[in-house]
Amino acid sequence: MGKKTYAGITALLMAAACLLCSCGSKAEAGSIRRKDDSSALQILPSDNSSSADKNSTSEGSSSALSPLLEDASSQVFDEVVENKEITKAVEQRNAEYFNIGNSYSFNISDFEMVYSNEELAKCFDRLQEICSDADFPLGFEYRNISTGAVIGYHQYDQFMTCSTIKAPFVKSLLAEEIDTDKKITLDSKWEGDDGTLAGEDYGKEYTAKELIEYTILESDNTAYQLLCRTFGTDEFNRNQYEIGANFTLGYNGEWIFTYCTPEDMTKCYVDIYEFAEKNKTGKWLIDLMCNAKLNIQIGKALGEKYPVAQKFGTDYTENAFSDCAIVYAESPFVLCIYTEQTPETDESCQVFKDIALVCDDINSLIAPESPTEDAPAEKNA
Repeated sequence: MGKKTYAGITALLMAAACLLCSCGSKAEAGSIRRKDDSSALQILPSDNSSSADKNSTSEGSSSALSPLLEDASSQVFDEVVENKEITKAVEQRNAEYFNIGNSYSFNISDFEMVYSNEELAKCFDRLQEICSDADFPLGFEYRNISTGAVIGYHQYDQFMTCSTIKAPFVKSLLAEEIDTDKKITLDSKWEGDDGTLAGEDYGKEYTAKELIEYTILESDNTAYQLLCRTFGTDEFNRNQYEIGANFTLGYNGEWIFTYCTPEDMTKCYVDIYEFAEKNKTGKWLIDLMCNAKLNIQIGKALGEKYPVAQKFGTDYTENAFSDCAIVYAESPFVLCIYTEQTPETDESCQVFKDIALVCDDINSLIAPESPTEDAPAEKNA
């Protein structure tokens, strides 16, 4: 072999090695873009609306997400476009059977093939450190939507849903195909609410669409209560049975917050993801969740890298603080975290960001390939 040929091959091998060492399996934030910038849904009036109502709705919807989002850019992406060099490097890594023993305080299930057991073990060690350092009640579940891989820590314990329940409830309304132009009168206010609607005069009218936006974007409790009283909770409760989530809401808006396990709420957010994959109204809900006004937890950690559709929950009187998110990584995942600590401080937000970052690292190491026939049957869950 000539010296020039040998030098050329060596240079190629060194370049490939650099790619593998520097990038792992994660796409850079700059490599993700929107497939179609017009994907955000503009909900149209129902056929039984008057001409005046239709004209009013059309004028009021000049922003794809209505006046509440006139200055906010939608973050939802219909397609994740991968960085080709990074993808090529990932494809060159050999997938191997998952063979890490379950010696951690969190549960691991449905991990089949991974890119590196060694790297994954380091991630699990870091996650164990986070769990061990938490001096407050903590429960979470991570679930890869494609592979079903799950990590759960106190995922069967009961926590207050707080406002994390609002997104699944709104999904149930959209699945029921409610009339989003229906006018609803402000005739009651959530006790102790300091949201936008609590400061408005009784008798003012809002469309269901506007109430949904206030519920998701601002987590307005009065808007949420009006939706529950107007449309009821039957559809939500029926859907809970279908997806196997073991918590429900009361009737006539009398019990609109409750308790749940991280495992059950994860099922609800996977359900939102699947609904959005098939329905325009679901994509609109994802847009709203991506643009929620409070972004200090999971979205703060990962929002520069991926679109993150999330709904936080807070109750100061009960020291309840939570966040549930759909993370649109190359391989999307859901992460639901519940804690009992003083809400909305730098200290209480840190555990959400720490868990989100390590779960993202873990998610990047999950290989989608099925085992080959010649591969050794080595696996230990």
